Amino acid sequence: MNNNITPKRTSSLQNANKRSSVGSLLDRTRSAISKRASQPQEQPSIGGLRSIYDEDEDDTGEPIPKAPRLTSEHFSRYEIMTEFINLRNPNHCPLGVYVMPSSDDLYVWYGALFVHKGFYKSGTFKFRLSIPQNYPNQPPSITFLTDMFHPLVDVNGNVSISQQFPIWRPYQDYIFHILHYLKNMFKKVVLDGLNDKYCFNKEAYRLYRTDINVFGKLAQQCAQLSITESYLFDHFPDNNMIRFSPLSEAKFDELKAQILHSAANPIPSNDDDQ
Repeated sequence: MNNNITPKRTSSLQNANKRSSVGSLLDRTRSAISKRASQPQEQPSIGGLRSIYDEDEDDTGEPIPKAPRLTSEHFSRYEIMTEFINLRNPNHCPLGVYVMPSSDDLYVWYGALFVHKGFYKSGTFKFRLSIPQNYPNQPPSITFLTDMFHPLVDVNGNVSISQQFPIWRPYQDYIFHILHYLKNMFKKVVLDGLNDKYCFNKEAYRLYRTDINVFGKLAQQCAQLSITESYLFDHFPDNNMIRFSPLSEAKFDELKAQILHSAANPIPSNDDDQ
């Protein structure tokens, strides 16, 4: 059996037909472009990405390929999605902070912040991150969804970021910088360095400076309130994709056994890989 495959030769007539077809297509394309150039240009759509094929057709009724028309909104949404994906980088999203875009609006994220040390120890604080339409030219805003007694948080849960970001710098300041500041604002080093003019809650600022014991009790009340069932398991609002559910006894025992097993059998380190 002969396994050699001889490529088929194309006759000169076939080549001539192909050249004629290509030339005809080029002529039709030039004709359609000239026709559109003489017509008023329509405004680009902002509802979504348009097809690469426009409604105009050439003389044969075939669509003419066109580049998609993108708007500033598309680039803004792309940048926001890129930032969200980059939060997988451990250097971007701080430990103990979890965020997720809402179910119906890319410009609204919901999050949960876990605090393990300091005045707010054991707190699980829910928050909303609102991204302006002209981001990154303007910074996002943070609002806590749980009651918060903190110098940087007003009675409605709005967070002041002005001390860390007195002037917002597009393409130098990013969402993950705000998330890091959100985590650090519960640490003593940040509380010690707060300036009165940047604090929304003047009474919390005064107590931290003059009566640290009272401040600590009020801060711990917020932490304990945040982990009560009425706060922790409340699915508010409906488009918040971060939700907590009660843990069954069986699942709790399973997780406890896994933790004890891991503690009893630590993974040995390999000095050669250090």
